[in-house]
Amino acid sequence: MTREQLDRLFDQAAKHFNSSGKALNEDVRRLEEWLEMQTHLPKMLDAHALRNFLILNKGSVEVTKQRIDGYYSVRARVPEIAYEMNPKRPHMKEFDKIAYVVDHPQLTDDMCKLTFFKIKGEFISPNLDPINYIRKMAALTELKLRHDVMHGDIFVFDYKGLTLNAALKVTPMLLYKVFVVLHDGVLSTRFKAAHIINMAPPITKMMQAVKIVMKPKLFERVHIHSDEDALKKVIPLNLLPSDWGGKGLSLQELEEILDAKLAQNQELFDRLDEIKVDEDLRPKKLIDDCNLGVHGNFKKIEID
Repeated sequence: MTREQLDRLFDQAAKHFNSSGKALNEDVRRLEEWLEMQTHLPKMLDAHALRNFLILNKGSVEVTKQRIDGYYSVRARVPEIAYEMNPKRPHMKEFDKIAYVVDHPQLTDDMCKLTFFKIKGEFISPNLDPINYIRKMAALTELKLRHDVMHGDIFVFDYKGLTLNAALKVTPMLLYKVFVVLHDGVLSTRFKAAHIINMAPPITKMMQAVKIVMKPKLFERVHIHSDEDALKKVIPLNLLPSDWGGKGLSLQELEEILDAKLAQNQELFDRLDEIKVDEDLRPKKLIDDCNLGVHGNFKKIEID
């Protein structure tokens, strides 16, 4: 995607909260000046990432400052995710042998990012640890923050082959860390929809855990379909992978594109492994809500 195309997309996204690409760029400069004075925070966010933070927070500079602080500070609360997502780690390479977790490089017409999950082969390995899925999603989020326009997310889950053993590992606490601590508390990513096919009995147990964590209005955006043909009605055919009868790239082709992108950004993940907040230099005492380790209480999931 060219710089001009990205600028147009950011301008289009900004219009949803009565702003513009020009105003975003002005606010980015304000944030850059603010970040220079935050000696306790690492310097890992470029102008593109700051624009995404503004988009996710509807252009509010003050809220964005809090979220940026949280982006760094929360790592100490979820080290098992933040410091274990590096694609070169053995457990991540092993996970990639088990399942596809890939996103599409092209946005939908309403500027949503599509992410797909499907087990490779007939049955999932009994040794699957679902936290590796969360780590992979966290890694994809780091890429989106720096290379995409984060206006909304749509997920497709194909649970064919998922075992009860694997499903039971998806605990409410794990989901809490994902939905509340990371997505809600830090990035406020806009969850537009999730489409699930091949809903085997083991998934029922997992979905009960999801329902505990998700607020009702958000859970209403989770759609369970009887067969994969239903995906053709909710996902643009040109973007729906051929694995499910679409006209888009196959999951294998999407994985190859993603692997190349991850490799190109290996230095980023190596740096993310090392970053930490220097609390001794923090100019204002942290208000610790026991969950996020960031300023304020952000237990409200963004659904619009």
